[in-house]
This record gives sequence, structure tokens and C-alpha cells, in this order.
Amino acid sequence: MGRKVHRVPYHLDSMDVKDLPQDELSVILRGADDLIMRGSRSLLSKVLKGSRQKRVLELGLDESPLACHWSE
Repeated sequence: MGRKVHRVPYHLDSMDVKDLPQDELSVILRGADDLIMRGSRSLLSKVLKGSRQKRVLELGLDESPLACHWSE
């Protein structure tokens, strides 16, 4: 018998963004790749926002291509 999966409902707010430039999409995907096996959606959002939270700094995600791109 399989394990029960509890799904957490969530809502994504695009804030009227209809399209992303290809270079920004590539940076987001490269940054998300850094988070595989180390983080979660919430951690990805913190990196995108430029958070200096302890967990982000512990994992060195403040130095990922994603964090560096948005801090320019």
C-alpha cells in the first residue's frame, strides 16, 4: 500500500507579469537547480527576494547565480 501524500494548497500571484525575458527565465532555472535537495519553494522565493536569512547564508545561496543576478 502506498504512502499518503498530503498536498499543501498554494496560490501564485504573477502581479500582472505576462512574460519573462529568456535570460531571466534561464537565471531562475539555474538558481532553482542550486536548491534541489537543499531547499524548498519558500527558500527559492527568499533567494529571489534577496533575503539575508540565516538558512540562505548557511547554504551559500546568496552566492548563487540567481542571487547575484537580482542584486545588480
